[in-house]
This record gives sequence, structure tokens and C-alpha cells, in this order.
Amino acid sequence: MGKEILINVEPQEIRLAVLENKVLEEFSVERIGQKTLVGNVIKGRVNSVVPAVKAAFVGLGLEKNGYLYLADIVGIGMDFDSIDKEEEVVRPPRGMQQHQSIDQLVKKGQEVLVQITKEPFGTKGARLTTHISLPGRYIVLLPYDRHLGISRRISDDKERARLKEILRGLEVPKEMGVIIRTAGIGQSKRELGRDLKYLLGIWRKIKFGAAKKQAPAQLHEEYDLVLRVARDYLTEDVEKLIIDNRDEYRKIQHFLSAVAPHLRPKVELYEGDIPLFDRKGIEKEVEKLFERKVPLRCGGYIVIEPTEGLVAIDVNSGKFTEKKSLEETAFAVNMEAAREVARQIRLRDLGGIIVIDFIDMMQAGKRRKVFEALTDSLKRDKAKTDVSPLSEICLVEMTRQRMRRSVESMSFRECPYCQGRGLIKSVSTVSIQALRKVKKYLKETKKKQVELLVNPEVTSRLFNEDRQAIESIERVFHAKIIIKADPLLHVEEIKLI
Repeated sequence: MGKEILINVEPQEIRLAVLENKVLEEFSVERIGQKTLVGNVIKGRVNSVVPAVKAAFVGLGLEKNGYLYLADIVGIGMDFDSIDKEEEVVRPPRGMQQHQSIDQLVKKGQEVLVQITKEPFGTKGARLTTHISLPGRYIVLLPYDRHLGISRRISDDKERARLKEILRGLEVPKEMGVIIRTAGIGQSKRELGRDLKYLLGIWRKIKFGAAKKQAPAQLHEEYDLVLRVARDYLTEDVEKLIIDNRDEYRKIQHFLSAVAPHLRPKVELYEGDIPLFDRKGIEKEVEKLFERKVPLRCGGYIVIEPTEGLVAIDVNSGKFTEKKSLEETAFAVNMEAAREVARQIRLRDLGGIIVIDFIDMMQAGKRRKVFEALTDSLKRDKAKTDVSPLSEICLVEMTRQRMRRSVESMSFRECPYCQGRGLIKSVSTVSIQALRKVKKYLKETKKKQVELLVNPEVTSRLFNEDRQAIESIERVFHAKIIIKADPLLHVEEIKLI
């Protein structure tokens, strides 16, 4: 078996799974009514400019203003490696002027054409850019960046040379740029030209809308998950794409008719009685996707702990003791863990700062091999990653870009009991706190009776181990303490009446 793409469509959500040799390698979810904003092009209005942080805040018609940094404005600090950090320059970018302050470029009340590059998250609005890019099947159109390039992931020299010749012959408007994507491998000038024509049509519609509509107005909406899969994932190396919804199946076929007719036979409609993910044997794996502990085949395991500031990943040898020495054991577990860590990062869409704590190894050569295994496995990740070398104490620090909400953030909420700690207070701790509250209450109110309502577990503790402490408080305050068990109360909850 090679590579398969599965799409499960439910009334509430759409799920994507990518299998390679029947192993789950990528997974994502899009909830109905919570479509991604990344890629949308909007005509916005500048609500404020803050030179101190080199940013403008732009009204988009959303709940929060988007933020536009100085470096994300056309002509300023233009980074021509911004499209997946993959391209190679074939034609140089047009000249740029240097500006020292953002308020020289944009003014309050000004209308601007922007594209969302990062979803709103928490209290932060969407990140914006004026470097608009429109991805197609085989190319990316850059309407404001006069730049031609080829994906660095296309490594074959003959293929790169062939694509360069095609690129020079494409009828790209002089003020625009194009980057050939990895899906462009083996494609003819005709196919690439068809993709360019399709994207130029989208750009014309955007420009027409920008001229006619008042800000804020959405001018272009990024494809939903189903069409993004057809555009970005359905490549020549995919054996088949299986989808279990007839309407979405027709939508994919219609899309492929316009951009890649030869791929239509790869798309299959699944209509079996057993759910698609169950039929392919991955439903249980998806359900275990966010468990803290991930077992390794060798008997070791990794522990993944997302925190507010970073993600900590710890590698442990567990039951694995087959090797003759501790060094060999550590190396064997670390090698398997390196590949599994990269897979879990992709599956869980872990972003921001990630720290991986491998098992200590003394030999520099073994540390180098583990690092190479990690970086090699990370190459298949579509998100941008930056990895620091393995340190002498076997720590790896890396960063990974996340543009959209992770599946975990959509699927889980913070525990209202432990507030995200993953722990709750022990019964003895709650008992001590309850008695402390009783003393404070009697001291402040001067009352001679108080009812203490707690969880039955805490009640048992108070009536037994802490009975003497209760009697002591009653003597000191000349008051009666009535303890009642309330099974509806959480173990940490304390009520005084």
C-alpha cells in the first residue's frame, strides 16, 4: 500500500486523514461554522497606527482588529522566502524603498487590501499581510511581488532546469510573480499555464470587488478543507482519495475538472455500511491522538506536555532493556522516538516553542545520528520549522509555525476543576482549607453555628481523621459546626451557610 487520503464528512465537522503504508501520518479537522480564515483576502480599514510596535491595527469586520506589522507591508523588509521558505529566485524582485516608521506608510482611516496569514487566537486578532499570495494546484501567484521561483523541495537538477525554462515562458504579468509548487513536478507548460490563468481570474475578481465594495469587506475566501485537500494533497504519488459524502465528492470532481482532469479517477466515493475511519482501522488511533503518553514499539515511550509558553516532550526508555549497555539502550530508544516525535508534532499540529528531552547519550556520534533522524522526519512537515542541534545533555529546542487553530484546541477545553493543571487537590488538602474557612467565617461573623457543605469524600475525612480539629474549633469559638455531604459538589468545592 502507498499513500491514501481519507475524508470523513459529518454534519458537524469534516476530518482528514493521510495514510502512508496504512500508518496515520497527518490528521486535521474543520468544524462546520468554524472555517479557517487563513488565506482570506479582505479590504480593511486602518483603525489605529502604533509606531512603537511597528504595527497598524486594521478593522476586518471580525470581532477583533487584525494586526499588520511593518515587515508585512509591500515594499518594506520584503522577505522573498515567505512562501514555505522553498523557492529559488529566477527573476530578481523589483526595487524597494526603505521606510523607518509605519505611520509613513499607512494612516488611520485608510483602506488597505490585506490577507490573513494567522488565525485570531485568544485575545490576539488575526495577523495580516499585504504580500498577497494565491495558491493554485501547481503554482502560487504573487500579485504584488515581481518574483519567479521554484520550490526547494524539487531537488532533481534536470527537473529544476526544465521548470525554469517553462517559468520563463509563462505569460506572467510584469508586475506579478509566480512560484512553482512541488505538485508541479512533471507538469507541462500547458498545465502550469492553465493554473496561472485560473489564478489570474481569481485576482481579477478580487480587484473588481476592491474597487466596488466599502471596507470592511471580504473579497476572497480560502477553500474549505475538502477543496484544500484536492488542491494541496492530491498529488501524483497518492494512490487514491476516498470520501464518504456524495455532495463533497461531486464538488471535488468539479474542481479537478477545471485544474487537473487527469486526477479525477483517483477520487472514490465510499458508501459502505461501516464508517470509513473504522473500515480503514484508524478511528481508535484518532481517539488516542491527544493522550499524554505515547508508547513506542521498542517498549519505551514519550510524554507530551503542552504548556502556555511551550511544548515539553520527554523521551523515556520504559521497559526496553534489550541492549547490552545503557548507551546502546538510550540510542535505540532515541532513534525510534525521534521519528515518532516528528510524527506526533504533525498529527497534533504542535506549534510555537518545542523542547524535546531525549535520553542522555555520551557519544557525540550517536547524538548526531538522533538529530539527523529528527530533522529528516521533519522534512515532510508542511509547516515551517527551525531546529537547534542536540545539546550535550540531549535537549533539542525547536520552533514550529502554526497558522490555524490546532485540533486539540478545537476538541478540548480547559478543565474547569483543575484549570489546566491536570491535577486536583487531595482530600486532606481540601479538608484543611475547609476548616481554615470555617475559622475565618466564625471569627468575622461572630455566629454560633455554621453549616459546612463539602463533597462526600471530604465529609468522610472530616468525620474521622479531622474530628479532633473540628471539636477544637468549636471550643475556641463556642460554636456548633454542622457538616453535610453534597454529592453534587466537586471535591475542591467548599460552601458555608
